[in-house]
Amino acid sequence: MPPKSARSRRSSVFLAVFALLLAAMPALLASNAHAASPTKARTWNVMVGAESSSGAVQTMGYGPKKIWINAGDTVRWVSNSMEPHTVSFINDKHPAVEFDLATPYMSAQTPKGTISRPGQFRSSGIMIPEPDAIFPDAVDSYDLKFLKPGRYPYICYLHGKAMRAVVVVRKAGKPYPHTQAEYNAMATEAANADIEHGLNLWADALGATDSHHVFMGASDMRAMVNRFIAGSIVVKVGDSVTFDMARNAFPVPHTVTFGPPPANPFAPTGDPTNFQGGALSSGVILPAGFGPPPSTFTVKFTKAGTYTYVCLLHAGMGMVGQVVVQ
Repeated sequence: MPPKSARSRRSSVFLAVFALLLAAMPALLASNAHAASPTKARTWNVMVGAESSSGAVQTMGYGPKKIWINAGDTVRWVSNSMEPHTVSFINDKHPAVEFDLATPYMSAQTPKGTISRPGQFRSSGIMIPEPDAIFPDAVDSYDLKFLKPGRYPYICYLHGKAMRAVVVVRKAGKPYPHTQAEYNAMATEAANADIEHGLNLWADALGATDSHHVFMGASDMRAMVNRFIAGSIVVKVGDSVTFDMARNAFPVPHTVTFGPPPANPFAPTGDPTNFQGGALSSGVILPAGFGPPPSTFTVKFTKAGTYTYVCLLHAGMGMVGQVVVQ
């Protein structure tokens, strides 16, 4: 049997360790449960879209796509790309049909900042980092407070089925399954994967083009490449170049526009059969199967020179091309 002094020392050490464990217990419990007994309403952030560093690749996703919150909490959606999006909780009176800027419910923000049941119509209006000439009333963030439990799905009016997400609202006071930092990590991982996918779309299209055939971007249900592919080509006087939407499996619109922007960007202008410079535009073109034909635009260059052109809808993202005629 150990002497009394040894037993006393061991007892003192045990008590000291036990006291430290008791002091650390609240932090350990909070760490494990993320918020064991949340009592205050919180605001959660969700990213809207993502883009590559150059802006060439734009993704069609919310980050994260699914978030669990409590009744009384607010979700703040923040625009994260130059591509316009909406956050729209739709219903039968406000369906997700083909996007039309002239349809007010698709482009305007609803005035109420709360929602109390699935099926109530709420929408952010157009979201981009800064308003522009096409979307002068756009916003860069949108807040919505959820008053009652339920499953609240939402979509982007511009990108339809390609861009869906959900907010799951539980009763107030429930522990949260994830922290904001964890949601941010999920969003970043998904965005990086979608951007990588877009870069692969770009590379595949570049491998299929030539000096007389330019693809007008590339896209699918995950990402879009807003670039002319290839961006610069060299041809001879008298050659024709076909601009083609064939690499788009999503209804993204583009234009091929030389010279000053026309008064109506949606309508074709100029004579593409004898181009020697000046104003020429394809008007808005959609991929085959998503709009009226044609889904290509062919230009015959009859004078030497260097001709720069843009997509009127995506020039701000860097969708600019060049044809050198020798």
